[in-house]
Amino acid sequence: MPLLRIYKTSSLDKRCNIYCHLIAKEYCTKSSHRRIHYILGTLIIRCDYTFAQIWHKESKKHIACDGKFAFFDNYEKCISCIHPGNSPLFVIQKPRPGKIEDGLIMEGLPETVDLPHQGYKGCLFAINSDNFLFRVDLESGQVLEEVYLGDSSVKFRRLQWNTIDESFIVCSTKKCQQINGRAPESGDIMQLVVLSCMPLEFICKFSITKKIFGKSTCDATIFLNILVVMHTSSYVCMYSLERIIKQSLTHQQKLYTKLQDGSSYGLYPSALTQNIEISETPECLFQVRCQQHDVMLTMPPCYYVMCPYGKNRGYECWSFKTHQKVVGGYIKPEEDEQNDRISLHADDSGRILHMKNEELRVLKLVEMSDGKERQLVDDFVIKCHEQSKHQAPIVSQSGRIIKQRQREGCIDLPERLVHTMGYSDDLDMIFLLSSAQPLSDSQAQQTYVGFYDNWNGKLLRQFVLERRAFETLERSLFYQLDTISHVIKTMDRKFECSVFKLQAVPDLTDECCTNKKEQQSPRRRVQSHR
Repeated sequence: MPLLRIYKTSSLDKRCNIYCHLIAKEYCTKSSHRRIHYILGTLIIRCDYTFAQIWHKESKKHIACDGKFAFFDNYEKCISCIHPGNSPLFVIQKPRPGKIEDGLIMEGLPETVDLPHQGYKGCLFAINSDNFLFRVDLESGQVLEEVYLGDSSVKFRRLQWNTIDESFIVCSTKKCQQINGRAPESGDIMQLVVLSCMPLEFICKFSITKKIFGKSTCDATIFLNILVVMHTSSYVCMYSLERIIKQSLTHQQKLYTKLQDGSSYGLYPSALTQNIEISETPECLFQVRCQQHDVMLTMPPCYYVMCPYGKNRGYECWSFKTHQKVVGGYIKPEEDEQNDRISLHADDSGRILHMKNEELRVLKLVEMSDGKERQLVDDFVIKCHEQSKHQAPIVSQSGRIIKQRQREGCIDLPERLVHTMGYSDDLDMIFLLSSAQPLSDSQAQQTYVGFYDNWNGKLLRQFVLERRAFETLERSLFYQLDTISHVIKTMDRKFECSVFKLQAVPDLTDECCTNKKEQQSPRRRVQSHR
């Protein structure tokens, strides 16, 4: 039975109705999940607590992190971010050689798992270069299950969620077989495999072909049981995966069942077989033409956000009902930003996030006076440290001002101050990673993490991260319980991971706590998402 998630309501609030209390006592063992996060939220906004760095580690290879675990050396070595110390929690005991290409963490929280779960809990799904899928225990590193996806003619390299903690897909690399310099009309583009998590079960495997989906087909993926097919002509077409399975399923085979030759299905050498044969193009649910196949579907009210085809920049919000751009639906891009950073809010409120160089805009759809249509307006704006508009002149030893010659066509891009953001569903807060301009060239940027109210953008608390970086290519920030994990990619293509823990500051002066009573409680409030 799936857990009914209650948004914007605290189980500690005495004014909650009896239904909320019954949900909290639904399982045999009492859950303290909400109480723990209520306490952590209170400590975060108190000024006598701060985030202090507990360990730092560098690597020449990519570091994968989700806030709870940090994976080094191609997912083979795991370090817990929650526990202090950077000693490896485990090293994956691989039964077969081969580089791990991608990984996917299933949390398996107790509140989302039925009581008779047969030992299924949090694990890591990993795929190696030989097309083997592993289910790895996150406590010991032991491989619990193994699935052979297929032979080497198709290379499976990517894992991603279909429905989080319920089912996931394995995507092969895109292939384009050339015959006399041209790709055949019926050529396979890629293969997709869909599996469920608890327990690990095989659902389907099928190919994306040009014969069925069109000559311009170039890529495909699955999300929320929607098959998304992309074309070189910038079209994005969406189909129902459930309908495709119902109409085109040829056979169904369970994993590890004994076959006539004595082998087990899904274990080497018996690979997963294609059990879906699509004979004709499925019915298209939705089709849109946009730049770089970038389209986002909002939660109710149902609208979609995209960069229209033919425009170099700028996103627009369109209505599913009228197929017209909503009033105020053009999101003006940052003039000095190379790529627009537009995304949907992770709280399922249907709001749109626009990260600019110096601020974070949160936009929402509201009803117009006629009550039929909606318009896109600013919900609130979070402004970070203002950037210096005037650069100090360069002066020689004699006091003469040196004028710098600027070439025609060269643009001086400003330093990005807003790097990335995240949302904590348990705290109902937005956390934002930003930096301030250094006073001199010899100083490094000061990095800040700010926690903001999710519904009005009010700054609840801001922390200074001890670890500084002069220049970086990428930044990622993760928050879990009392831990902040900061992963960066430096200019010399190296990776660094820093972990910070929430700790008390005993020698804090009374002056710093004068506004302690003025801080708002992080307790969730019931909000309307209309």
